[in-house]
Amino acid sequence: MATTRDRQIKAMRIVSCFFFASTFTFCASSYCQIREVAVSPDGAGMAVTYEKGDVRFIYKISMDSRNAVRLTAATTGKESSPAFSADGRLVAYSYIPEKQHQRIIVMNLDDSKAHSVAESDTASVRATFALDGKRVYFTRSQPPPLSHAWDMFSVDTDGNKVQRLTHGMFYEISQLSLSPDGKSIVAITTGADAHREVAIYPLEHPEQPSQSFRPHVPKEASSDPIINYPNYMPDGKSILFMAATDGKRGFDYDVYRLNLTTGDLQRLTNGNGIASDLKVFADGKTAVFLKWHKNWRGMPDASELYLLDVQTKKLSPLRITGLD
Repeated sequence: MATTRDRQIKAMRIVSCFFFASTFTFCASSYCQIREVAVSPDGAGMAVTYEKGDVRFIYKISMDSRNAVRLTAATTGKESSPAFSADGRLVAYSYIPEKQHQRIIVMNLDDSKAHSVAESDTASVRATFALDGKRVYFTRSQPPPLSHAWDMFSVDTDGNKVQRLTHGMFYEISQLSLSPDGKSIVAITTGADAHREVAIYPLEHPEQPSQSFRPHVPKEASSDPIINYPNYMPDGKSILFMAATDGKRGFDYDVYRLNLTTGDLQRLTNGNGIASDLKVFADGKTAVFLKWHKNWRGMPDASELYLLDVQTKKLSPLRITGLD
């Protein structure tokens, strides 16, 4: 029989693992909840994935009104992992039509000229735009039976010139974050040895990381640290990420800053409980993430948005209307 500790580990790893949208649902279909988060370059808005029943659609949110409206026009399927281009004119996201493979969609912010890029017979997810908005970086798995063999790819926004960037065949790979100068990408990868690491890949020669870190935090939740959601800071000298620790009431998934020169860590939150989907605003002053409530089994089943003041470490809930 599973112990309480076993259930805690399972719950924490569900949040930490990088499952794509078609493979897992946190809760029963009767629940409604926010999932992934993206922040517009000007900080005036966000995009979130909202799940209701058997569908997931993307909404855009005004930071002034805190009101959400549908960004896309799909009526079926599952959308996830929204991302803005640097000029704020384009949005990319992952989409699974019914009974088809996951693919990347690129469209104008006004929901015009939506088109699929880099379609294949496997999953393509977690898009990130190049600085000039002409290319999209994303992750793709291999076809079965290698569904847990992931690498980074790129494609022009018109769907041409698909290029494989890495050949790590990673068991897991996180969301991607582009450096402020557009020359490198940071991701958290899990290799064949099951170790997770923060890896920085130079886009000119992405075959091997130019830097890698295996950060250990106090009271970490397992001997192999559970880390996820890397974000380059605007100065390019540090990243924000989340890591799991043993807390008073189970695991806490808190925000840390990693200095890329010294490897030093700074803890920015304390006692979040289960949390996920960290994103940093372009000015580096604010971050946003999801906190998850647990059901009676100790599993995450409902989420709320929170804003983090990176300098003061103050947390505040972000109340949203219009999600339906």
